[in-house]
Amino acid sequence: MKPAVIEEREAMGRHFDAIKDAHSEVARAQVARLIEDARRFGQAIAHNAARIPGARWDAREVAEREFSSELACTIRVPQRTAENLVAESRALAYDLPATRAALASGEISYQHAKAVINQAWSVPAEGRAKFEAAVLKSASTLTASKLKYNARILRERWHPETIKARHQKSVQDRAVFFEPEPDGMASLTFYASAEKAQAAYEL
Repeated sequence: MKPAVIEEREAMGRHFDAIKDAHSEVARAQVARLIEDARRFGQAIAHNAARIPGARWDAREVAEREFSSELACTIRVPQRTAENLVAESRALAYDLPATRAALASGEISYQHAKAVINQAWSVPAEGRAKFEAAVLKSASTLTASKLKYNARILRERWHPETIKARHQKSVQDRAVFFEPEPDGMASLTFYASAEKAQAAYEL
């Protein structure tokens, strides 16, 4: 191989190294920590806010809502996205320390971390550490979509409740979300039982 070709390939390799470093999203772990620190600070000072007579929410809930709204404005994302980010940051801070460490070291990306978080929500606290360890075992060698699939399978294995019992609980969480989009468009998310969502989709 000619020296010029070798140099070109080495140069291309450096480009890919730079892409890998930028895409590792180590900073996302720091952002998650900062968000949780800020949320906790907001909760700590919430007691200073006098409750308005007849208000639906207490000071802590008002602080939570104000914080997610301010976060949405600060990083220019929709309110729902900010709320999800707050919840994910909290999960990384308290429930999934190994996932947080893997993210901070660059071993996994934030998309990988979200795959773990999204499946860990419903795993009982006593089994969460074992579930997390099992999911992370091969996380660094998988794409985020493959990890999401594996995490879902592992969640089914580790969960002590039957699918029927979990389904009955999940039915209570059904909801519809509206999200404005560019160019006069919008997204409508319908969260319901699989058979109803499939029927709605096929109408």
